[in-house]
Order: sequence, then C-alpha cells, then structure tokens
Amino acid sequence: MSVHAPAAAVLERVNPAVGVVEPVDAGTCVLDTGADSLDSLAVHLGMLGYEFTVTGPPELVAHLEELAGRYARSTRPPSPPGPAPQKSPFPGR
Repeated sequence: MSVHAPAAAVLERVNPAVGVVEPVDAGTCVLDTGADSLDSLAVHLGMLGYEFTVTGPPELVAHLEELAGRYARSTRPPSPPGPAPQKSPFPGR
C-alpha cells in the first residue's frame, strides 16, 4: 500500500518488526505489512495518521470500503422515522 507521507515520517510510526517502509519519492512511500486480521490491518492503517491508498488485496479494499461507510454513517444525524403504516378501513385486512 502507498502512504502519502515521507518514508522517514512513516518509519517513526511503524516498528520494523511490523512492516517495511520504502521511499517512492519525497512525499510518498510503500508500506509492506500484514496482520492477523483485516480489522487489525485497517486499524493500524488508520492510526498511521497519514493518507494512504490500498489497491489490494480485494478483501482488504472491500473491508476498508465497508468501514469507511460505517464511519461516515456514524457522523450523520439519525433519519427521522417514516410515516406510520395506514390501517386498512376494512376489518381483517
């Protein structure tokens, strides 16, 4: 995955036992890492504090998309309840 920050800055947040950081240019690096679960990897990416781009594996991309939607929904006010169902004017229906 690409991290949109200098490699030196990312190295300050990533233990060498957890991942390898390789510079791409002055403001971008590649982080090669793994985790026991998609949740753990998503949490660690979020805690880096930098923008990042993930293009694979597909399971991680899908998981991050699901989490992004959940986080976005958590900041919206709840929707007002819909109209109450109408009672039928005919008994038994």
